[in-house]
Amino acid sequence: MLPLATGLVAAHVLANVVWIGSLLAECLLIGRARFMADGAEVGGLARRVHMRLAAPAFVASFAFGVSRIALEPRLYLHLPWMHVKLAFAAGVIVLHHVIGARARRVAKGALTEGSGGPFIGAVVFLCAAVAVLLGVAKQLP
Repeated sequence: MLPLATGLVAAHVLANVVWIGSLLAECLLIGRARFMADGAEVGGLARRVHMRLAAPAFVASFAFGVSRIALEPRLYLHLPWMHVKLAFAAGVIVLHHVIGARARRVAKGALTEGSGGPFIGAVVFLCAAVAVLLGVAKQLP
């Protein structure tokens, strides 16, 4: 049987995969919307990706991550890498809301709101990559 702590970490990682992947897809969609005749429709698709994939995956990731830390808070409180990882995760959370707001505006027809989509996606990817690196590096000898 899988230990609870391991199961929570696995669920957290899986939720992050869905969350980050859907944010990147949203960024690509809103970035392309201004170049397409049906840009508002593409923005609507980005909004649906946000509401049906990104938002629930974010909630799941947050819940599983907090649950894991709550099992053994003293294990994490003194680890400097965890504080840095959480700072990068907070950056992704802020960008999650920025992307969702842009998708909503593009869906309503403000197609120029998608102009920074690919750049924001690159920043999301870099923040997520650093958080993953910190999480994996803690396992190294």
